Amino acid sequence: MFCWTCVYILLFFVLYKVFDRLIRLFRIGRYGERYILVTGCDTGFGNLLAKRLDQLGCHVFAACLTEKGEVDLKKVSSERLHVFPLDVTKPQSVQNALEFVKSKLPPEKGLWGVLNNAGVISYCGMPEWMHLEDYKRQCDVNLWGLIDVSLKFMPLVKKEKGRIVNTASIAGRLSFPTSVPYCISKTGVEVFTDGIRRSLRVFGCKAIIIEPGVHKTFLMSEENLIDGYRRIFNDADPEVREEYGEEYFKYMSSHQALDRYRASGSDRITDVVDAYEHALLGLFPRARYMVGRDAIFLYLPIQWMPEWLGDWVFEKLDTNIPLPAALAKKA
Repeated sequence: MFCWTCVYILLFFVLYKVFDRLIRLFRIGRYGERYILVTGCDTGFGNLLAKRLDQLGCHVFAACLTEKGEVDLKKVSSERLHVFPLDVTKPQSVQNALEFVKSKLPPEKGLWGVLNNAGVISYCGMPEWMHLEDYKRQCDVNLWGLIDVSLKFMPLVKKEKGRIVNTASIAGRLSFPTSVPYCISKTGVEVFTDGIRRSLRVFGCKAIIIEPGVHKTFLMSEENLIDGYRRIFNDADPEVREEYGEEYFKYMSSHQALDRYRASGSDRITDVVDAYEHALLGLFPRARYMVGRDAIFLYLPIQWMPEWLGDWVFEKLDTNIPLPAALAKKA
């Protein structure tokens, strides 16, 4: 009896997974009637997504932080793609963006989708190397800016019974000791999106989370990470710099250390763009999209482990990290 019960459970699970895969194949269609806002379109995921949606026939509002980003995107886009400036850390800039989008929408038309992609990794280093303002500035872009855009554009999404898609990260589930401000911001994105998903159901709308692992965009480049380490350590309190020492700092910001971290990442940044596209245009989108082998097979299992085991595995990811100077003296 027990064996047959196990067989039925396994069969049900397999059939469910097959059904789950099949229904994800359906798309909403009528792309020419869809108006979608994408933030952070200067480079990376947002830039690729804006171009893809344009090629599919959607009407795209592509927000860029820099003038260069706007110019470069206009050169390769059709008249369906509207490029405009947006700094998500400035409420007036978000308000100006809202007025711009409204002015371009047809009468009585709303937004099918808002995709919050704008984000930065600006503060790298151990938690005590940083000051409270560093934590706040990281959240200004990745969390508070995302919330401001979501709330201001939400009435337009409700009008179309559309979708808000927010970029979190595997770092929203698992905190990395060298990027705690970033992890805080992404955890906030997870919580905020969970909440609005439940509140928007009654309006026929969806809120969806994208959780990428490490992907080799500019944000994860050695240039950007090393610059972040250097700025933070140089600005740390003298007592903290002395406690960790130059040797520790030099290793953590070295090519050797960063290569170990980035080695688990993926060059296939289109995987994230694919998830964005399905979240926006799939007939039955998922509530969450975890993207990247490192996220699925390394960091997620670490999160599930007992904390003592997960912490041990984390330490074993790089056994060459030196002791902070203050501890090395006592050893």
